[in-house]
Amino acid sequence: MLDASVAVKWVLSGEPYTEEANKLRDALLSGAVQVCAPSLLMHEVANSIWKAAMRRRISTADAHEALHGLDEVQIDLRELSPQQVAEELDIACEFDVTTYDAAYLLLSEKTKAKLVTADDKLYEKAKPHFRVVHLKDYV
Repeated sequence: MLDASVAVKWVLSGEPYTEEANKLRDALLSGAVQVCAPSLLMHEVANSIWKAAMRRRISTADAHEALHGLDEVQIDLRELSPQQVAEELDIACEFDVTTYDAAYLLLSEKTKAKLVTADDKLYEKAKPHFRVVHLKDYV
């Protein structure tokens, strides 16, 4: 289980913890690990790529190429049901995280998988209550 803060490091250069993210990607590509995430991951990664393009960090053409770079990585993207979205909202309210972050935490809980994140705020808020690993500690 991973969130967009990890996946974006696969497609944008110069990000912190890129080496660790690439180790996870390589393990995924080799079949050594399986990864799932809420389908919103693609939208969050696309938004990060868009921001990079708007800041002229990358060209629009490179933005499209970066997004297509995710095609090679097999992530099991899951849709959340309306009931699960209600649970997501409960998690967001209880732990003071965005509903987007709560979707990752919920799916992590439902699949009994650790959530790998590079989001420091999410990690600090979630670690006492959820199975979460900071990307910098990924081995």
